[in-house]
Amino acid sequence: MESTQESRAAVQALPGPPVAVEDPEERGVKLGLGDFIFYSVLVGKASAAASGDWNTTLACFVAILIGLCLTLLLLAIFKKALPALPISITFGLVFYFATDNLVRPFMDQLALYQFYI
Repeated sequence: MESTQESRAAVQALPGPPVAVEDPEERGVKLGLGDFIFYSVLVGKASAAASGDWNTTLACFVAILIGLCLTLLLLAIFKKALPALPISITFGLVFYFATDNLVRPFMDQLALYQFYI
């Protein structure tokens, strides 16, 4: 069986594989509900365990936002799917323990001597 002009033209006229049309909703950044649950658990734990210390709660909240922004920045740079939890949770835990063990005793000492910033 030899290739002729007619057979080549017939093969080229066959429909190709369907071209995937990208839905506008498929593009962009998506965060699952589980990510927000873990964020809220960390902030809730900081609020409950810090015995009413707002510094620790706010530090955890700000740390999670910083981690989320850093994750979005890395997502824009690498242009591939990245997990949303590790950076934010790491920042949140570091800020939680740093604020709970460093800032709170400092603020308690300032309050003891009635020296306010």
